[in-house]
Amino acid sequence: MHFNIEVDDGNQIVGYIVPDAASKIASLRITDGERDLIVMPCNQDRPILVTAGRHETGRCGFVINQSIIPDLPGQNSLEIYDQETNLLIYRRRAPSEVVQKKVLRVETHLFPLWGLDDALEPHFQYFHKGIERHGRETTIQFFELHNSESLYLSGRLLFKQFESYVSGVFNCIAMIHEPYTELAERLLTLKHVRKFSKTMLGERDTMILTPAIEFAEALELDESKLHRAFSSMPKDVIANLANPLTRQFSAIGFDEMVTRRSVPAALRTLASCAVIGLREKQEFFLQQVSELLGTPVGSLSPAPTFAKTAELAVILGKIPEAAVLIERDLEVYDHVRSAVESALSDHQVQ
Repeated sequence: MHFNIEVDDGNQIVGYIVPDAASKIASLRITDGERDLIVMPCNQDRPILVTAGRHETGRCGFVINQSIIPDLPGQNSLEIYDQETNLLIYRRRAPSEVVQKKVLRVETHLFPLWGLDDALEPHFQYFHKGIERHGRETTIQFFELHNSESLYLSGRLLFKQFESYVSGVFNCIAMIHEPYTELAERLLTLKHVRKFSKTMLGERDTMILTPAIEFAEALELDESKLHRAFSSMPKDVIANLANPLTRQFSAIGFDEMVTRRSVPAALRTLASCAVIGLREKQEFFLQQVSELLGTPVGSLSPAPTFAKTAELAVILGKIPEAAVLIERDLEVYDHVRSAVESALSDHQVQ
């Protein structure tokens, strides 16, 4: 899906929505932030979309004016959604009420830290979490919402695939997990993922991670059985679980092999971020995010802790095959931990 707002001068809003299906005409659901005001189809033709082969009729543009919403100039909390997908297209916020920055939180956890996203949502004009659940074109469109300087996105993306859209434009933030603990949390998440909401894993990720899901569902979480399971782990499961942190910040494709050379590449990418934190030192991370955005640190939600995750991480630390599985992530983590601890020490001195 392609969408954008080209004009909002108070008296009218002009934009477009190009649905994935070239024969469909998108409808807009417009709210005042609390209740629906109107549902209307796109009402303007864009012939260039027909010429480009993007749509059959070109009826993808829209103009919202006072003939449609009489008190439009006074609607300071107006929101526009695509009716079919419920995707936020645009919302109004007074510039003085929002953070005038573009922020991407790179999600490094399989169990997403959406509590932090939700805490930051009121501080931005445009907001979308879990952007990895959408197709590539829609994800790129999020980065190209040039009409808003107050923009917050989060997602578990392969960073290199979108680096050209992010670099120099977005303030990237990320909090990373100790690799054994993240592996434990991933296994427990995958073991129970079919019971969770479908929004946790999009259809594409569910399909890609099917071997790991089936492996995790069959796991019995005692040490001897985990040893046997890891010693006979199928290759497709290894591909799903191996070095996710290093892959996320160094690879272009999901099937790209992670090697020793991937470690410095991942570290260079991480070094370009505005804020990098450790989950076990998340108070410092939240403080840095607060300083970056100018938001109260007390309003930011810390990541949850799970006793079973910690217990499983201890067991995984005794399994040689687990160490091999996350070997590169352990290297990346050690470098990041040293940098964060050094920054924390300097911060405390100040």
